[in-house]
Amino acid sequence: VGAKWEISPSLSFTTAVYRLDHGNVVVRDPLDPTVSHLVDAERSSGLETELNGSLTDRWTIHGGYAYQQAEITRSLSAIIVAGARLGQVPKHKFSLWSKYELSRTWGAGLGVISQSDGFVATDNAVLLPGFIRVDAAVFFTPNPRLRAQLNVENLFDERYFASAHSNNNILPGSPRALRVAVTTRF
Repeated sequence: VGAKWEISPSLSFTTAVYRLDHGNVVVRDPLDPTVSHLVDAERSSGLETELNGSLTDRWTIHGGYAYQQAEITRSLSAIIVAGARLGQVPKHKFSLWSKYELSRTWGAGLGVISQSDGFVATDNAVLLPGFIRVDAAVFFTPNPRLRAQLNVENLFDERYFASAHSNNNILPGSPRALRVAVTTRF
């Protein structure tokens, strides 16, 4: 069930509440990543909201929040049991990106990405900690055909774990990273 509200011609809010029962899903075995199980007992329930658009002629935002409860609904093995949370599905996720045009040629943006902790795999043995990451950008547009930008991902050089392949193969998030781009239109 969902709804969309056009707050103004340039700003909208959407929300949805859902419950999904999944079948015929492949889940990696937490004890042996080379083995996969076919699972027909997953359930995801949650709420998602988004706010997108312009607050003023110069200020735009894109934000969202999701709450999700994802679990195994019946025991499938000694390690995949009813009530276990699905791997890599945090209960809370939040993102917000805001851009402000300082002038016709300069703009700046700031963003936040956050998620709560969640288990790596369906055995719920290893917890992937939650994190908050802040990103930033500066935009330079000298004319309508040329744009340059500097993006800084992970502005405060936060140490975090972005995802995992198994209980013993966890991927760290990127340290602070700078990216420069120049785009042109012909």
